[in-house]
Amino acid sequence: MMRRFFLCLLAFVMIPLTSAARDGAADVFVISSQVESSEWAQIMLRPIKELEKERPELNISISYLRLLSHKTVKELLDDVDSVLNTNTVPPKMVVINGGSCFTYVSRIQKRWPGIPILLLGEQDYFCSPSYALLGEGSPDAHRYPLTALRDLGSNITLICAAPMLRRTINLITTVQPELDNLIIVAGENYMSKENLWRVTQYLDEQYPALKYRIISSTTTSTDQLISILEEESSPKTAVFYISWLVREGYNESVATRYNTISLIERIAPVYPMFASDINRHPYVVGFYSHSTSEYNRIVHQRILDILDHDIQPSEMPFVYLEAGVPTLNYSAMEHFGLDTSLIPKDAVELNGPRNIWNMYKKNFMWLAFIVLMALFFFILFIMTRSMLAMRKARNIAEEGNRLKTAFIQNMSHEVRTPLNAIVGFSQLLCLPDGMVSEEEKEQYLSYIMNDSQLLTVMVDDILSISEMEKGHYTIHLAPTNLNEMARQAIKSTENRIPPGVLLIRQPGLDEDTLYMADGFRVQQIMINFLTNACKHTTEGQIVFGSSLMENPGYITFYVEDTGTGVPQDKAESIFERFVKLDTHIQGAGLGLSICRQLASSMGGRIWLDTNYTDGARFVFTIPCEPANNL
Repeated sequence: MMRRFFLCLLAFVMIPLTSAARDGAADVFVISSQVESSEWAQIMLRPIKELEKERPELNISISYLRLLSHKTVKELLDDVDSVLNTNTVPPKMVVINGGSCFTYVSRIQKRWPGIPILLLGEQDYFCSPSYALLGEGSPDAHRYPLTALRDLGSNITLICAAPMLRRTINLITTVQPELDNLIIVAGENYMSKENLWRVTQYLDEQYPALKYRIISSTTTSTDQLISILEEESSPKTAVFYISWLVREGYNESVATRYNTISLIERIAPVYPMFASDINRHPYVVGFYSHSTSEYNRIVHQRILDILDHDIQPSEMPFVYLEAGVPTLNYSAMEHFGLDTSLIPKDAVELNGPRNIWNMYKKNFMWLAFIVLMALFFFILFIMTRSMLAMRKARNIAEEGNRLKTAFIQNMSHEVRTPLNAIVGFSQLLCLPDGMVSEEEKEQYLSYIMNDSQLLTVMVDDILSISEMEKGHYTIHLAPTNLNEMARQAIKSTENRIPPGVLLIRQPGLDEDTLYMADGFRVQQIMINFLTNACKHTTEGQIVFGSSLMENPGYITFYVEDTGTGVPQDKAESIFERFVKLDTHIQGAGLGLSICRQLASSMGGRIWLDTNYTDGARFVFTIPCEPANNL
């Protein structure tokens, strides 16, 4: 009877000490594992407090469980039920702050089935209430993943702001490389126990030679702690401050946290886990933590997603905050005689020297030197580039003059030869009847026709080069019978085939298939290939063929002859303008250059097959795009 009376009295006392729900149902009901004066609770709940100011229409209720103030698990569970009973109407969502409270998710879901729950804490698992409240820290304790709760139907999501324990240990060993005595200060609360065994496990694995000592609030008073630190303090000592919470006088121990750190920080370099510790204590050396601004942003957004957008927590992925950058107190390091040059470059530095010049004198000097050197090399670069540009422009001008001269000389010779022949044979045809036989007239006419065609080709080549340089040269793709183009090319050049030379066609394309191509340009290249073969072949054969297999994905045309051939070292130069291997052969030396540009414009290419040794073999490809499939 007395026990029941005590519990009722406890519930009656607890309600006014918590932030009771406002009139009506709460929009956001927050359960925190630590009291409001707890620094950790203030940091974790800051985004909710800011949201409350931003959205005054939201009804936000916060209850604090004061876990360590309970003597038994039953007393704790009764307190949890008492807190839940303050909400006679289910809230829109629940926020659970602190890993020691994650175990009550099932209890809340049972009371309010399917209610959205947002978990804020330093872990992604939960332990039994007995271990969280009373058990000693152990790596062998049963830890149940939160994903198991979600698999069982709990409507939860997690924002995990885990303490950067390992990074903090690495930071300590970085700024104190001669460290040989690490003192770990730990409290009696649940997260302190969990963090403690993680720290010791990491030290044993990564720093086996480093001596460390654990001082726990469970067995040590504050006065004893100070005495121990004074005895063990040395330039090679550091304090890793996890917590100093105790079960007895719990509320007072939370409120006097700063007093404890203030006593420790003047004895030895202290490395805590909270940003506020370094902001309010002049001799706290540093800490390593996740980005609080990122944490605040994500919590704020998740709550609004649930309330305003009706997104269920079970649909949200768990968030694990990454570490930010280390923060170090410059003046504290100087106070303890630590080498400030060991501060990591990416660290946030507090309380540094006010004289920026003295602080960064070497950096400024190096920067000035680098700027001057950069300016010198920049001016040198500009001058060199200008000289190269002038030299290039001069070379281009000289080359232009040379090409112009060569073009005029070449064309005057190439045009004069067929023109003289046309004029001469035309005069012979004008002789009186009887002086020239009919057979001779027919021969003279064939000479005139051949030289006229040669002049036409030269003029066409010159016009093609001009069009290409002006950018007026266009390709017109249309369904084309390439076999017909090949027949037309043969018909256009058959009168140039030397006597005794056999022309063989090897068609490799289906007669009924049309391909997307510029038939006129393809025929122009075919005629050029055949014309060159006729010029350089006096006996043997000329083979004109096509294939779909030689270059997969492309249509391949080739012209093989048994003529004089092309030296391998000239295989590329013959495609340049005005290049002729045999000056006795008529032509301006422009045909192959034009053909290469035409092939490139159609997505193909042209080359000389150097593996062919019986003469010359020229190859031309275009993309294989059947018009029937379009």
